This record gives sequence, structure tokens and C-alpha cells, in this order.
Amino acid sequence: MKSLKYIIVLGIVTGVTFSSCEDWLDENPKYSVDNTVIFDSEETAKQALDACYGYLTTQDCFGQGVYEMSVGSSGLSWSQPNGSEPDRYASLNATTAGDAVLWAWRGLYKAIQECNTFIVNMNKGSLSEDLKENYTAQASFIRGLCYYYLSMMWGDVPLRIEPSAHDAISEPKSSFIDVVGQIFIDWKYAYDNLPENGEHVDGYIDKLGVAAYLAKLNWMLSCNPDLADRKADYLEDAKFWCDLVYGKYSLQSRYSDLFVNHVQNSPESIFQLNFTTSSDYSWNRLNWIFAADNASPGTAYQRIRSTKAFHDLFRGTYPGDPRYDATFLTRWYDVKNGSSYHLISDSVYTYPYKTYKTKSTSRVADAVAYIPYDQMDDPTNPTVEELTVLQEQFYTENTTTGEKNVVNLVGQFATSVGDHAGWPLWKKQIDFNCQAQQSNNNIILYRYADFLLLMADVYNELDETDRAANLVNEVLRRARTSVSPEASQPVDFPSGLSKDQMRKKIFYERLFELAAEPEMYFDIRRGGTETLKMALEIVNRHDITYEHCEGEAQHNNPDQRFRDRYFGEDATFYGKVSDESFLKKNLHLPIPHSELSANDGLSAADQNFGY
Repeated sequence: MKSLKYIIVLGIVTGVTFSSCEDWLDENPKYSVDNTVIFDSEETAKQALDACYGYLTTQDCFGQGVYEMSVGSSGLSWSQPNGSEPDRYASLNATTAGDAVLWAWRGLYKAIQECNTFIVNMNKGSLSEDLKENYTAQASFIRGLCYYYLSMMWGDVPLRIEPSAHDAISEPKSSFIDVVGQIFIDWKYAYDNLPENGEHVDGYIDKLGVAAYLAKLNWMLSCNPDLADRKADYLEDAKFWCDLVYGKYSLQSRYSDLFVNHVQNSPESIFQLNFTTSSDYSWNRLNWIFAADNASPGTAYQRIRSTKAFHDLFRGTYPGDPRYDATFLTRWYDVKNGSSYHLISDSVYTYPYKTYKTKSTSRVADAVAYIPYDQMDDPTNPTVEELTVLQEQFYTENTTTGEKNVVNLVGQFATSVGDHAGWPLWKKQIDFNCQAQQSNNNIILYRYADFLLLMADVYNELDETDRAANLVNEVLRRARTSVSPEASQPVDFPSGLSKDQMRKKIFYERLFELAAEPEMYFDIRRGGTETLKMALEIVNRHDITYEHCEGEAQHNNPDQRFRDRYFGEDATFYGKVSDESFLKKNLHLPIPHSELSANDGLSAADQNFGY
């Protein structure tokens, strides 16, 4: 059985001194291990290795920055606060000066810097060769993981594999394929040097976990249209690693248990990050990003929500899917009133629900209006016209006169502007026990369901489509059996699908299974502009979104601030899916302006396309 292990960022380690590195590493100078340190005890080396892992849990890294940018700028998220930085990156208009972009970039490079120093120092000492290899392998994995995220989110990036001195910040960009080559080197070293039968401990990587990551990397490269000439080789390598890993993990019996307040010992966890609130630097701030006001005891800023379009695609495709309630928030603990979990209130409502007052015999009672999906011609795309007709089943009643007034769902969900437009809430990373802005909720960064779905895609591309369907159905079966009695949705993929049909269905299935997790960003872009366009079309064909962003009522409203969230032919602001330049730009994030200014090896010409 795996045991829970908190990852605590290194503070002061006996026998280890600290020095500042590049300017942008100076925020927490206690982190950086001096290059001259020799680890003379296993305890000291272990503490320093924990610091390497701990960097992944900082606010800059997965504690906020990387997670926020990957989910928020995916193309299927929405920002609630108007005129904010999240507004821009949720609209696929991220800026070079954005804090979240900088945090993500900086957080990943901070972890790389720590790993570089650790690897050099680890090999200086007199500790056993087995211990050196094991610890160096883990640090190499972390460094490769950081470069995986950097290359997938930014493309060509500076490649730093040696410790940096204070003034040694000049490093030009390396090509995407060269960075990928380093990832292969780091991960293959990790695989070769981790114990064959080492214990799987939450928060640490093991040999099998590295194999799963090698499967993911080869699969991602096989999807990249710029590497089409090597697709067959990547697929064969992906298959090798997939076959090695398959069956070694199992799915969590209940889907919702993957996102409990402190997930641990999950049979589905390939690699997870463990958080603590006892450190000033390592904390999970995702509640602050995703929760609505009054959703938990902690402070919430409700920066990132789901688009209505994706919500309806999910809800309409699988109306009885137990994953729905684990993915979208419709109930919460009202801190102000001290009540238990309850339906949303008028002051803080969320699509597709709205509460209202109605007379019941002699008293006024709370009632809930919601979009009646079962009465829609297409449950994945409710239309404004249908809402106009069907909303009349919801009404308020004057307690004195008995006069009835229709609850205006159209006005609420399709034509209202500003923060009170009721956008759906992502639920997975909300901590209902959050204190202030800090949570110690763990995050499973790579889980077996993700692996099974990518393995299905690999087999489909190798023309074993029925095998692919069986792999997907393992994931769908778990979703159905997550509740008792067993749900009727999601239904299994049928046999006999064509390769193209299977490819498309897997694309959407991964979006459903991994919604509001970082993989959503990569899935949407793994096929280049083609898959990005597929995702944005989800937004474009959604009638309520069109009316809200580009409809006649909004064109007549000079204060309309959401037209940049629509990417169809009527798109007014930042781009449309017919514009290849717009799509190409949004395959990657902008390099932070501060990096271009501080790094003498980069110039303005090195900025990513379109920024």
C-alpha cells in the first residue's frame, strides 16, 4: 500500500547553504542549494530531493501558475472577473506581461534550476552508487517533467541543464525537438536507474510511472502534425511503453474520490503532487482560482469557470453521467449563513440553475429553475428560441395578488452582461475546507484513466480500432459504476467504428474525462490547429453563447464586454477559427516580457508567433 508523503519545500537543510541565482529566482532565495555542497548523508540528500519535488507545489508552479494557465487558456474555460488578466487568456489573448504566464514559466524554470544543482551535487559525494542513481534519476524525471510542460505550452524554449550562476542568465531558445530530446534523455535515465521493484509512494515517481510518461510523450509527438514524417516511429514507441504499463494500475472505483479533500493511496495515481499549508511557499491556491464567493471557508476569486458551451456538450452527451457532478459545481456550503450544502442562491447562481421565489399554499418557497435539457431538440445545444418557450414553466407568484411573473432564463443566461451572467463552475479543485487562500489538497497530475485513453488513441492509429474501443470502455464503465445503482451513462463505444470516427470520439472523451485538469490544454492542441479548431467550434456552435457574445441584443449594447469569447465568423475582437494565424498563435503561450528583458540570449524576435 502506498503511504502518504507530504512534499515540503526545502527551507534550511543542515550542511546546505543557500545562495541566490538569476534575478527571477530571487523571490525565495532560501530555495537554492549552493553549487559547492557535497551531500554527506542520506538525510541531507533526501531533504534536498524533497526540495526538488517541492518546487512543483509552489504558487508559481502547479500550486497556481501552471494549473491556472493550462486550464484557463485552454479555449473551453471562461473568466468571471471583467477586464482582468484571466479575461484575456480565457479569450485566447494572453499577454506577455501577464502575471499568471510569468508565474508558470518562472515556476517551471525554478524547479529545473533546483534539479540541475541537485544532480551536480549528488554526484560529488560519497554516498552509495545505488542511492546516487536513485536520487539522480528522480531529479532527472522532475527536470524532464518541467521541460515537458514548457515545450508543450511554449514550444521552443531555453534549455538549461547546468546550474546557473547569478549573472549567467544568457540562454537562447532551443528548438522544440531539441528540448524533447532532453526530455527523452532525462526520462530514459530515470527509467533505467530507478529500482525495478521500488515501492510506489504518493508524491514520488517510480520506474513504472516514468514508463507511463514515456508513453504519453511518444503519443503526444505522434499527434504533432509538424512531426508527421516520424509518426509511425512515435506510435510504435508509444505502444511499447503502453504495453509495459497496461494493467499495472487500476481505476479508482468512484470517480469523485479522485478529487476529495486530500486524495491519497489511489490505485489510479501514476504521479501526484502533495501539498502542505505549513510552508510559506508550497501551497495549493486552486480554490482561490476556481471557487465562487461563499463556496468554501477560504477566500475565492472565481477567476476561471467553464464555458456554457462545454458544460452543455458534456451534460447533453451523457445526461446521466456520474462524472458530471464531480466536474461542475451546483451545490456548496454557504459560509455566511452557516448552512449545509445546498442549491445556489440568487446572489451567487451558476448556469444552468437559477433560484427564485414562488408561492406554495400559504408561504413563499425557494424553487430552482434550470434549463430543461430533456425538452431540447439537441440537449448539447439549447437554443434561445427553445428557452423562450420553455422558461414559462418557471415563474414567481406575488404573495398578495397571486400575479405570476415568468423567470427570465433567456435574460439570465443569454443576454445579461457582466459578472452576473451565471457561468458554470469547475468543481474538481475546489477545497470546501480551504483556509484563507491555502489548501493542502493533493493533485493527481497523471492518472490511469488518462493513460487508458491515450493508449486507446495509439491503438486506433495502429489500426486496432476494436482494441481502442475496449480500452475506452474501461474508463466509461468506471464512470457508470461510480454510483449505486449503476448509472446508464456514459454508454460504451460501439464496435465497428471507423478509424476516423474513433479518433474523433476519443478526442471528446478525453475532454469529458479530464475536464478542468491540465491535460485539457494539451489535448486541444496536440493535433495542431486542427484539434484547436475542433475545440473552439464547441463554443461557436452553442446558440446561447452566440447570443450572449454576438447576438443582436449584444451588438446593440455598447457595454458588452464578452464578444472576445466567441471565435466564429462574427467574432469582433481577437480572432476566429477561419483565421489560421489566430489558431497558430494560440498553439503556444507568449514568452513573458520579463524573460525577454532579463535573458541576453533572447530578443524580441524570439517571441512566439502572433505576440
